[in-house]
Amino acid sequence: MAPKARSLFSIGALVCGLALAGCSQPAELVGQEAPAKTVGPVDVSQVPDTTVARTDAALNLHNGVYYLGSKPYSGFVQELYPTGAVKSNASYYAGRQHGLTRTFWADGRPHEVRSYRAGLAYGRHTGFWPNGHRKFDFVYADDKREGSHKQWYESGNIYCDLNFADDQEVGRQQAWRENGKVYINYAVRDGVRYGLQKSALCYTLRDGQLK
Repeated sequence: MAPKARSLFSIGALVCGLALAGCSQPAELVGQEAPAKTVGPVDVSQVPDTTVARTDAALNLHNGVYYLGSKPYSGFVQELYPTGAVKSNASYYAGRQHGLTRTFWADGRPHEVRSYRAGLAYGRHTGFWPNGHRKFDFVYADDKREGSHKQWYESGNIYCDLNFADDQEVGRQQAWRENGKVYINYAVRDGVRYGLQKSALCYTLRDGQLK
């Protein structure tokens, strides 16, 4: 089973959402960051210290559950590059991702570290570009986004910093172009978006383009 990957947003969706918010909203952003829900560590004490290869013919996926033979698999599933280097190592319990799933670039550098509980994204998820720079840093609670979710360009510059509570936008939401220019900047309180601080941004959004 591939690690769960979810994009924070698409530009098109944000443009539509911001256009609906309108430039008549107060310019001053209300609310800052999301009140983060406490997400504790995943208990992996029942995951046995056994490993099977992802290519093992006895390992099969059925309705989202991994089986080894006829029984739901508990242990680790490992995948290798043709060179023999580790490509991924994932923890499973009763056939579902439970604990950490780690993936690596071909040179051995970390690619992603994702945490699951009973098959659902739970805990911190981090990703890295091939050059070692951070790519994303998310937190989930039972597949729902929580707290600050950040993404970076491959250059290392910040791309976005969004805030969530129970998978809903709350507080400040910001995104930057790679040159550091802010192009999305609003806040959400009680489900309502406030503020597009720069009038130029409002103008380009009306035109349906981001410049």
